[in-house]
Amino acid sequence: MRLPRTLAAILWSLNAVFAASAQVQPTDASAQYISDLIPQGAITCTQQWGTLGLDVAAYGNGPKMPIRIVNKTFKKGIGHHAKGRIAVPLSGAFLAFRSQIGVQWQGGKRGSVRFRILVDGKTAFEHGPMSDSSPAVPIDIPLTGANELCLLAENNGDGIGCDMATWAEARLIPDPDAPVSMIGRAKLTINGQPPPQPSSRWANALSIVAAPGGPQLLLTGDPVREIDAILQDDEEVRVTIPVNCSASIRLAAEVALCSGTAAQATLAVGNKRSTEALRAGQTVVVMTSLPTAANTELVLSLTGTETRARVRLSQPRYQLADRSWQPLPLRFEPPPREQLPPTDLPEFRPELIHALIESDWRMHDGVNSPRESITWQEATETVLASGDRLVAELTSREVMPEALLHSWQACHNKAKALGLTELPPDRQPWQALWSRVHNVRRRIVLANPDVPEGPILFAKQVPSGFSHQLTQYYGMWARPGGGLFVLEAPGRTMACRELTAEQLPIGSYQHPELSYDGKRILFAYCALDKAETKNVAGWKLKPDAYYQLYEIATDGTGLRRVTDNPSDDFFPVYLPSGRILFSSTRRGGYHRCGHGPCPVYTLTSINPDGSGVRILSCHETQEWDPAVLNDGRVIYTRWDYVDRNAVYYQQLWTTRPDGTAPSEFYGNYLRNPVGIWEARPIPGANTVMATAAAHHAMTAGSIIRLDITHGLDNHDAITRLTPDVPFPESEASVLRSRGSTRGWRGTAGVRETRPVPRAQKRWPGHCYRSPYPLSETVFLAAYSYDPLIGEPSANSANMFGLYVVDSYGNRELLYRDPNTSSLWPMPVRARPRPPVIPDVCEAPSPRENLGTFVVQNVTLSAPALPAGTGNAVKSLRVIQVLPKTTFHANNPRVGQANASPGKQVLGTVPVESDGSAHFKAPVNTPLLFQALDEKGRSIQSMRSVTYLQPGETASCIGCHEPRLSAPPFQNTLMALQRPPSPITAGPDGSKPFSYPLLVQPVLNKHCVTCHSGSKPAGGIALTAKSEKQFTESYNRLVRLVSYSSWGRKDNSEPMSQPDHFGARGSRLMAHLEKGHKKVKLSAADMERLVTWMDTTALFYGTFNPKDQDRQRKGERIAGPDLE
Repeated sequence: MRLPRTLAAILWSLNAVFAASAQVQPTDASAQYISDLIPQGAITCTQQWGTLGLDVAAYGNGPKMPIRIVNKTFKKGIGHHAKGRIAVPLSGAFLAFRSQIGVQWQGGKRGSVRFRILVDGKTAFEHGPMSDSSPAVPIDIPLTGANELCLLAENNGDGIGCDMATWAEARLIPDPDAPVSMIGRAKLTINGQPPPQPSSRWANALSIVAAPGGPQLLLTGDPVREIDAILQDDEEVRVTIPVNCSASIRLAAEVALCSGTAAQATLAVGNKRSTEALRAGQTVVVMTSLPTAANTELVLSLTGTETRARVRLSQPRYQLADRSWQPLPLRFEPPPREQLPPTDLPEFRPELIHALIESDWRMHDGVNSPRESITWQEATETVLASGDRLVAELTSREVMPEALLHSWQACHNKAKALGLTELPPDRQPWQALWSRVHNVRRRIVLANPDVPEGPILFAKQVPSGFSHQLTQYYGMWARPGGGLFVLEAPGRTMACRELTAEQLPIGSYQHPELSYDGKRILFAYCALDKAETKNVAGWKLKPDAYYQLYEIATDGTGLRRVTDNPSDDFFPVYLPSGRILFSSTRRGGYHRCGHGPCPVYTLTSINPDGSGVRILSCHETQEWDPAVLNDGRVIYTRWDYVDRNAVYYQQLWTTRPDGTAPSEFYGNYLRNPVGIWEARPIPGANTVMATAAAHHAMTAGSIIRLDITHGLDNHDAITRLTPDVPFPESEASVLRSRGSTRGWRGTAGVRETRPVPRAQKRWPGHCYRSPYPLSETVFLAAYSYDPLIGEPSANSANMFGLYVVDSYGNRELLYRDPNTSSLWPMPVRARPRPPVIPDVCEAPSPRENLGTFVVQNVTLSAPALPAGTGNAVKSLRVIQVLPKTTFHANNPRVGQANASPGKQVLGTVPVESDGSAHFKAPVNTPLLFQALDEKGRSIQSMRSVTYLQPGETASCIGCHEPRLSAPPFQNTLMALQRPPSPITAGPDGSKPFSYPLLVQPVLNKHCVTCHSGSKPAGGIALTAKSEKQFTESYNRLVRLVSYSSWGRKDNSEPMSQPDHFGARGSRLMAHLEKGHKKVKLSAADMERLVTWMDTTALFYGTFNPKDQDRQRKGERIAGPDLE
């Protein structure tokens, strides 16, 4: 897929206009072609595919083509592509825009583009849809007095394929009577020298310039509309802007001394100069004017004094002649979008930290934000309301500091007094009170006894080169930069200590985890080549790059490697027993949907010295984020999509630390949220905190609290701790790339439409991740104003900062690196060690590698099993689920079912009349069960797997029984009155699974005589002749089988309904029971057909292409490559 490219050619002034003579008449003779203006940086352009064409069509990797609409070729124009936007600044200097619009010729009947033109934000023209067969349409749009022209190329709601919009001969007609101004690119100097490279932007607006010895600057806006300068000892910041005006010009800016005792501001243009000496708390307007300003420079300078000061320059503006004031854009050289590996900045001065915090408050509240902006008064009242909820909690717990309570009440009193006045809500007194309220609220948040005063451990990491739930953690997609850090005094300073500095080569770090005594740290690290600095638009896979586990002391000593294996190892966790739990790709296999390679990673454990590796889970797909619950069990996320939709079902499971008793914890039949990751136990509670996130993106979204006493598969168990962020992908689209309008969306689980939160409108796609619960209402987390980007792109390297957040709407910035994301925070302190759950596993016996299952009553089922004659459950079929051993979905297929897992039938075991079962089964083998009727047909089937560890006896109550209800009392189970049953093998061809061996012999015996040859009966050939991937008979019969398949119209999602799939739900079975001619099927023949129908109507029992060739020919194979 091609990534959209945003053309932000060198930007120039918002009011940039070009020289025109008073003698020139408003005709095309004086026209200025927009394609000539774009290289000068005057115009911003975006489009969803390819590169903007200047006097050529839009283009990708192929040759450039001339602009052509139907049979006419144009020498001038703009080759654009939907969805696209071209913004042209005008400043009232033009009379008209003229062009001929159409779609670039591509052979006829291609593309569907709608054209729209905005003048000062209002629609002035609409036309379409047009295809490349539509003739050119001439347009002439009046522009007198207009400030901005926007040219929009939109698709017609049917995708963007071939939507190559063309603005042929696009030109502006100047107004000869308009005053002319040229304002060039701003130049920044620090102490008379060029500045160091600025940081990358975050929140699409903020960047830092920090010289090693000072000064330090926070730049806000694009173009910059505000500069916070931290100055001392005659340090100087100077902004120089070239100007060339044919009329009188006035220039002004506001300068405030936010902290410190003195500073100086100067505004000069030509020989006119205005200087203001600033004093503490003072805000002044510096202003100057000239009758004309021909080829001169505007200079804004800020100078420090002996004491350090924070000076804010804001609202730069200008006025031409008698026209209205306009913003004066400060367009510096744009900072790099990303720096890989990221560069380090000097330690921030305290005043810069406060500027960062204050900017964060403004973005959080929406003051002067580009969307959903609110007034200082509304922001103040909102902060007071959220702070009141926290104050109420702390007061009820008798931990609210009295001095802060008095300060908080004083803020309320001041707000009440201002509210009684008729002061406009945007006036300075409200702004001053807003700042005061925020400062007090921050002190209250940090005074919460649950918030750590001491150090916080975290990792810096550049998000992976491919944003997806799977690929985000592979070493092959890692990008260089980051490390392990300790924030020494959170909330008071952003000074942090790097633990791994110069101890490991440049690489990527993730998932630091503290030992229970708070003295050691486990983490995953992947070494990378420093030269690999590409972003995702050309990112190449590194198949030999792997994350491995390391350990280090909290003081940075004793670094040691724990694992050394050609596999990815990550998510390390200290177990109460002393072993280390993590996820690893050692289990083998690949995911079944989408494009690969995506190796499966599952739960694994190891001794602290790296010995004794045990693969705890043989689940066939991925498992994430293990954590130890307060009772000693392990909670983790499992992708559980056996025969179900692949997008949903990344929900929470538990297991014992030895891998026994894998069980659903929450949400296995829930589709909103799409998935839940990063679950951690809440101290002193039976609840957990987690991230509700997307499938088609890296883990990030909304933070939730789960209390499963309210349900295992409903929303009653969920408390949204960050309701300002909707659940990504299910409740809000996840963009596929920066600037794209296409997004991933899966709404199957959304039962009601929730109002879009105001913060989501303000910051579309903003997100949280890495929650670390401090209590049920407060937690540490990473947060991003920048939108979450999904597959197949990369997210911004610097999107996440660290915050303390509570459920009342309060959020305070603790740390932000402007170039690198900060993630996975946790306090550096000892914490209680959960109880050790004894290991019940035995060493596998060379003679009997088996465990035992006990089922109390299979009829205890949700949904209920059918009652009546013929519906009694007489046996269970035991089916082994096979991991995929090849890359990519359906490559190769094992049957008609989309992206199906492989299967083979181990056989059946009896069910007693009381519904109980007791049987042996192989260990370390993913299994599912089917409840069979007296004819051996599946009434109900699992669409999940379970497995046994060596020596384990696993028991369950029923079949999908309601887990929050107590089972009915039963005397001793009948099945326990005897030894466990062995599995009775299924018919030939069911293990390894082979349609040619299982089904075709029945067809050869009863059907092929009529259903073969050039004119088979009914036109239905049932021979073993190869046809495409399968055989003739398979391709005809599979259509008559009800089998579970991702993407089928009725796939009984999320929970299997009895009699929906398999033989009992198939037309083929009904046809056989009705009888066909004189065909008499034996019980053995019927068992073969039923077994095939019940087993997702598969064809092959392996993913190995060569073995599939042999199976299609009716040959036998030894078995699948991986079990």
